[in-house]
Amino acid sequence: MPAFRPLPSRPSLAFERKEAKALLRRMRSGEPEALDRAAAWHPTFPVESTQLADAQLVIAREYGFASWPRLVRYFEDVERQTQTARHTQGSVEYYERSARRLLAAHRQQRRLAARSLAAYVPRFYGWKLEDVFAAQVAEDDARLATARSEGFPCWQALLERIAADALLLPDDPEVSPLRPASLAIAAADIGALERAVDEHPSLLTESWPDLRGQGNLMSLALAHERKRGSTAMRPVLEWLANRGFNLQETLSSRLCGHMRMDPEMVRWLLERGADPNWVAPNGIPVLEHALLCYWNAEAVDVLAAHATPRHALWIAAGLGEVEGVARFLEADGRPTPEARRLRPDFTAVGAPGIPARHPDPTDEEVLMEAFFVAALNARTNVLGYMASRGFDVNTLVWDSPILNVAVGNAWVSVVECLMSCGANPDLKGWQPTSSAREVASEILRDMPDQPDRRRVVELLGLDPDAVLAAKGG
Repeated sequence: MPAFRPLPSRPSLAFERKEAKALLRRMRSGEPEALDRAAAWHPTFPVESTQLADAQLVIAREYGFASWPRLVRYFEDVERQTQTARHTQGSVEYYERSARRLLAAHRQQRRLAARSLAAYVPRFYGWKLEDVFAAQVAEDDARLATARSEGFPCWQALLERIAADALLLPDDPEVSPLRPASLAIAAADIGALERAVDEHPSLLTESWPDLRGQGNLMSLALAHERKRGSTAMRPVLEWLANRGFNLQETLSSRLCGHMRMDPEMVRWLLERGADPNWVAPNGIPVLEHALLCYWNAEAVDVLAAHATPRHALWIAAGLGEVEGVARFLEADGRPTPEARRLRPDFTAVGAPGIPARHPDPTDEEVLMEAFFVAALNARTNVLGYMASRGFDVNTLVWDSPILNVAVGNAWVSVVECLMSCGANPDLKGWQPTSSAREVASEILRDMPDQPDRRRVVELLGLDPDAVLAAKGG
């Protein structure tokens, strides 16, 4: 069998559909190159009655997909997950190390590695984890999975973004092209802002969703408006609007938020005119971004009071709606078919530290997604209910118990709930390969004055003072 074709740097489903129609015409006309491709990838294709589905299958298999529907789903994933502007977290070497760690984790048969490959690499797309473990994984596979996990369509796109970020956000912030524009906005100095933009026109189109929580120049101006009032910043906002920035869209996009989102910020954005039902360019409503990114139930509730949520198991779980969760569970606690219809896309919203979602998840994975979103939002009523319906709070479907995650983030109410539901504080996870008690003890020794850390240690059945004394010994 010939080698698989690499994906284009900017995958396009519309382009592949046109290519399939063109290939069909060439196959029907008997073009030798087209017939050779068909023979290599679809040996049983009916020569006398070739259909579009045959040409589509050839193209899908050339990329490594098992079928055309798999290609369609993958390309839809890419389109959705790359719609959010991204900025890189490190150098090329950083991501090279990430790819090597993925290869090592695959050799160790870690579920997170297999799930990442099954979610992001065409030839593994949708495979069962055990089948991914049995396969050989190349360095290019690991690089692609690494890039896709960061929201980039391919490794080359990631490298291009790293280079662009090095110019926009150099190690020395004093020489960043963003700095003069930022200072001009802070001073409401239109002349200085014009000069900064004339020198660096990309400032009018660039966005920074993870840069100090600002977003773009309009978003930066709004941050100053909140502090200084609308009168002081009105000239800047009007100047930016005249240069193509959309105030309404910027307000709504800021509702997508970030970790530890401030409830007062959500209120201010809503009062300023942000749309609580806005759908981001990735096709995901802002409330769903909040459920995965805020990590603050109070802020989510402020937004949810004004939004109309879509019907899904994980959304009901994140909002703390036990009755809504119950509607997506069978009598034996398994998820209904409807629970699979709309799943959280952690990659698309840029949610931090959450594993890739498998294209064809097991029942346990579907439930884990909902359980985790409930934990993110401290919905202990949902956690307790799902545990009572049979969900295993000690599951290792994500390689580490959720208790370890709750302990690491000092989610006190979640830790308390999980312990009451039978979580095992001595069960070891991976990265770090520690138990919840070991994680809690280590963090307390580093942060001895934080009450939440002491409380977590107590909930795990340990004496905080004894833990700290052991450090001194």
